[in-house]
Amino acid sequence: MKPEWLERDNIVRKRGISVEEFINGFEEPNKPVLLEGCMDNWAALEKWNRDYLVDLCGDVRLAVGPVEMKLEDYFCYSDQTREERPLYLFDPKFAEKVPVLGSEYEVPVYFREDLFSVLGNERPDYRWIIIGPGGSGSSFHIDPNSTSAWNAVIKGSKKWVLFPPDVVPPGVHPSPDGAEVACPVSIIEWFMNFYGATKSWKKRPIECICKAGEVIFVPNGWWHLVINLEESIAITQNYVSRRNLLNVWDFLKKPNASTLISGTRDRVNLYDKFRNAIEASFPGTIEQLTRTAEETAALQKKPSFWDSVTDSKAGAFKFSF
Repeated sequence: MKPEWLERDNIVRKRGISVEEFINGFEEPNKPVLLEGCMDNWAALEKWNRDYLVDLCGDVRLAVGPVEMKLEDYFCYSDQTREERPLYLFDPKFAEKVPVLGSEYEVPVYFREDLFSVLGNERPDYRWIIIGPGGSGSSFHIDPNSTSAWNAVIKGSKKWVLFPPDVVPPGVHPSPDGAEVACPVSIIEWFMNFYGATKSWKKRPIECICKAGEVIFVPNGWWHLVINLEESIAITQNYVSRRNLLNVWDFLKKPNASTLISGTRDRVNLYDKFRNAIEASFPGTIEQLTRTAEETAALQKKPSFWDSVTDSKAGAFKFSF
């Protein structure tokens, strides 16, 4: 990575904020934030390194791109690879395969409301262990099923570039139905060909380097690219809170939802199953959130005092007596 690609760091950073402050300042307005200090008590932060993981589960097969590899074999591969886009270990079943790993971290307090949990074992994939050498990562994408996410770095560091939902990153071409995304072959290619242009954009991307012990909140719908600056180990989870439930609802109801939904075998019936489970666990929640959203939208459309007394066509004040 060229030094100029790492200079910009314009994300908001917070330490020790309350859940209410997080909701009001970031989750509700759908803004990214980097959170410090909220994983200080994780056993994983002290224990998870290459030696520990190989001793614990080196012979366990984990998902690496389109295949599965023993963890110790993956580390051998990552030491030897010189590929521009190295394979990335990204396993959604790690806690089932190695229960100890699932017990050595906990969900930060800001993300503990997860309404997809009402589906139990039928919920879509939602948590992953992520391991990769420097240069590995994920090209631009939006997280699945209209969920929000958090990503916690345990070892190493990651460069993040995020664009809001209404700004498609340069060089990225989503299909009209959102089912496919065409983007440059490698992350480095994107930086070489497109990154410089974003410096003059009115809506510039949010950028940061997320280091060990830090957690980034990725709001739903945000495009993001991530590249490991060194060998890195991380945990990420996708979730649905009340602030995001209606977005997920609308996504699952799309006519082509069965082609867009990911992480579950039953794509066709996920909407009905989720709706029934929410109604059973939290009766009236959907109606209440819908009503609140409609009231908020109506208030946003309501003219201000000055709009109400100004004749916009004539450019002068108007009063009614």
